[in-house]
Amino acid sequence: MFEQVMYFYHDPLFGASILLGIVAILIFADWSRNKYKAKKKEMALQDFAKSYSEGSLSDEIIDFLSISKNPTPPLMLLAKTYALAGDRGYAIKIYLGILEKTTNTQEKLIILESLGITYFEAGFLQRAKEIFLEIIKAYPRNRQVLDYLMRVYENMGEYEEALDALESIEELSVPKQRASIEQMRSYLHFMVLKNSNFLSLEKKRKEIVSLMRYCGKINRLALEYLSMYDREAFWAEVLALDTQSSIKHSLHSNPTLIKNEQNHIDSNEAILQVLDILWRFTREEIPFEKLKNHKSIMDIFRSKGYVKDSQECEVFELEALRILHAHSTQRGELTFEYRCNQCKNIFPFDSYRCAVCANIGQMDLVFRVVESRQSQFDSSIDSTQNSAFINSAKQFASNFSAT
Repeated sequence: MFEQVMYFYHDPLFGASILLGIVAILIFADWSRNKYKAKKKEMALQDFAKSYSEGSLSDEIIDFLSISKNPTPPLMLLAKTYALAGDRGYAIKIYLGILEKTTNTQEKLIILESLGITYFEAGFLQRAKEIFLEIIKAYPRNRQVLDYLMRVYENMGEYEEALDALESIEELSVPKQRASIEQMRSYLHFMVLKNSNFLSLEKKRKEIVSLMRYCGKINRLALEYLSMYDREAFWAEVLALDTQSSIKHSLHSNPTLIKNEQNHIDSNEAILQVLDILWRFTREEIPFEKLKNHKSIMDIFRSKGYVKDSQECEVFELEALRILHAHSTQRGELTFEYRCNQCKNIFPFDSYRCAVCANIGQMDLVFRVVESRQSQFDSSIDSTQNSAFINSAKQFASNFSAT
């Protein structure tokens, strides 16, 4: 018996059979594990979907759900139409109704994604976050859901979590998207620093200035912060911005020194990007002695009447205001609007992310000359006084003629 066992043991086919058996067991175990994980994901999605199955639909849609063999595509289209029309509440009800009737896991995933996006657009950020997180648990390589999850975190002020989501997005990105991801990372780092309760103002200032010098595309955000919390650092960075731009302009004017036109930034252009911030300062808040050799900055304050000399402003709108101050009793001022680089929509307030197309980056500053509100007020007073004087004169004349 022992000899027979040893004979089989030494047989090469016996060893091969054992090896094949082990491989088969491992394959079956791996298949079973994957099957279990897929089933677990499916059950988790179904349980999660049930927690949102609420709201009442119209009788027509309920009937359609009950009689149609595949109601999901037309009802998804209907829900998107309601959402685009602004009735996101009813779009959410339709999504929830479909979710309750659907058993296919892939369809549930698509419906949940659309539901999460609709919640996000309607402003229900917590519900949107819960849905996106549940989808990511089951399918972590969904790029669109990761993008929306990052925006949810951003809107909720959870910038550390937004950075974590950005790391996952970077893993799925292609090389040409790296520049925009780096810009987004700088923006989120800035927001983390700005909203940190654990850093001193001095530490925040140093970190923000360092970040600003690393990524020039957050200049406006950084200067806006410094203008409120550290005026000395603000003026230092404005002067540095003007000086660097002037140097680049000088290099660009000499083709033997520089060949790349993309490095050229006009000094006026760089300062005009922060014109609205500089425009808010009163005469007493401006260090004229430090600024006297920086014409592009001084032009702004010439146009406000703070500097009275014979130098002309290079920008038409600023020169028009300077001339009004110098030679007219009429007064003007600048109004500011902000235009998205991507979709060209114009907004009354600045934002680093466009509210329409969600593009990231500094908006273009649009400014124009309008009549000063003080001038309008003075004209209104003069008009009222003139009317009162005329009425008094008429009254006096009628009384005099009566006597």
